[in-house]
Amino acid sequence: MNETGKKVTVDLYAAQMKWIAWYLPIVYVFYFVLIWLLNEPGIRSMSLLTFTFQTATIFMLICGILSSLAFLPMYVKHGVTRKSYFQGAFLSAIGLAISLIGITAIFTWIISIFNMPLFNEVVLSSLGENSWLLTIISYILIVIVYFLAGWLIGLGFYRYGGSGGFVSILAALVIVFLNDLLWEFFTPIPVVGYLTLSLPVPNVAIAIAGSIILAVITAVLVHKIVKDTPVKVA
Repeated sequence: MNETGKKVTVDLYAAQMKWIAWYLPIVYVFYFVLIWLLNEPGIRSMSLLTFTFQTATIFMLICGILSSLAFLPMYVKHGVTRKSYFQGAFLSAIGLAISLIGITAIFTWIISIFNMPLFNEVVLSSLGENSWLLTIISYILIVIVYFLAGWLIGLGFYRYGGSGGFVSILAALVIVFLNDLLWEFFTPIPVVGYLTLSLPVPNVAIAIAGSIILAVITAVLVHKIVKDTPVKVA
């Protein structure tokens, strides 16, 4: 990666971390209020990390959409190559996902060591006991896939207009659905969670490998569209 790509990575990461600085405190406060007010087993057993993950998928999807609709034309207009933009946006998305999940994991761990009665029912890992690291890795992978899906949607509208945008939405839904299906029995997932499916339980290693494959396929599609996208200068 050249110096321009590195600068784009840092700039995009810094810009989107400002959004996280607003987003995370709001989610945390909402979580504590729900735990305090609701005596619902499903809520009481949910850790801060798992609760935040539920909204992080949508947050990252929106970040992906904005990456193409807002940042692509801005950077290319100022002389940044599409290659440097793609590299910077992709790496900053990985950094964003790691930061989002990592920060929340740290706060979740801090809450757990205080052993407060309010959080006695909390299950720290949705993958079972002693699976803390696997849970963090799985959440990071999943939100990255959501970012890429949003990126694909934004590029579809930017590059091809309404009809292309509709196709990109369908493609993104398929990607998200397949990814959610891999993790259906391990993590609470926004899409598949609403469906009742009787499917064999996939191995965690298979789910991780599947998410990586989906992320790579989506990234390749995004790269191809970015490469062929003319910049619309207002």
